[in-house]
Amino acid sequence: MKYTQLDIAPTISSLLGFEIPDKDGITIKEIEAYCADKNTDQILLIIVDGIGAALYKKLDGALAQLQALSDDGLFFEIHSLPPRITTPNIGTILTGYAPEHHRLYEVADTFYTPVRSILEIASDNGIKSGIVIELLGAKAMLNRVDLAIGVENLHGIIDYDRRITDLALKAFSLEGIRLLMIHLRAIDNCAHHYAKTWDDFTFSARTIDENFERICRCLCRPTLILVTSDHPIHVEKWAHLEDNNADVPLIASYVNVATRPKKGKNGSRLLG
Repeated sequence: MKYTQLDIAPTISSLLGFEIPDKDGITIKEIEAYCADKNTDQILLIIVDGIGAALYKKLDGALAQLQALSDDGLFFEIHSLPPRITTPNIGTILTGYAPEHHRLYEVADTFYTPVRSILEIASDNGIKSGIVIELLGAKAMLNRVDLAIGVENLHGIIDYDRRITDLALKAFSLEGIRLLMIHLRAIDNCAHHYAKTWDDFTFSARTIDENFERICRCLCRPTLILVTSDHPIHVEKWAHLEDNNADVPLIASYVNVATRPKKGKNGSRLLG
């Protein structure tokens, strides 16, 4: 069965034991089955901006830790919905509603919408939830979730992603958050602003993969990690890297704190 971005939020709600009203998406049964004998008390949803399924496969070793998570868990190619732009597509991922229903086309729309995300519904059900994202997005979520942390891009996108990761780990360890969403942007930022050769993409991917390695190494409790993307590359110069494919990856992997990363062939850290 072909899944879409609509199906991520309903799957999370099913794992946490509550329903999204009038949702457009469905539950991904394979993830339910994968988690049936596991502790899903803590869930981390990571949205890697601007990486389609085709680009994910081409990056190969540059995403060694992420691909180790995939090998250890489940991998899907899911369809990304139009307009394939960051805000509406993250809206779809977080609500389980199509853009014409959630109508979150700009970050400012989040301040006024009556549509509730999976994070807000979880919080309403007594499940502590949080978000670590860019500053304006976090401001829009204040008083709607248990923890909303905004990060400014003051020292470059690599530093930004690193701080997002640091704060995510602190949110789990210090705040007792059970459902957390974070947004890593280095690959999309590369495509938009400085990519000149393929090496620029592999460099950006490796910086993101270092954050995945730290997450796997530093989580204090067993965690279900869900990794996806908002959209494939939509910068015209680099769109050919996606092979005219509108799919994005979805990875579901369970990280047990008793399991420690080990080194792969090229010295990168892999989940053991």
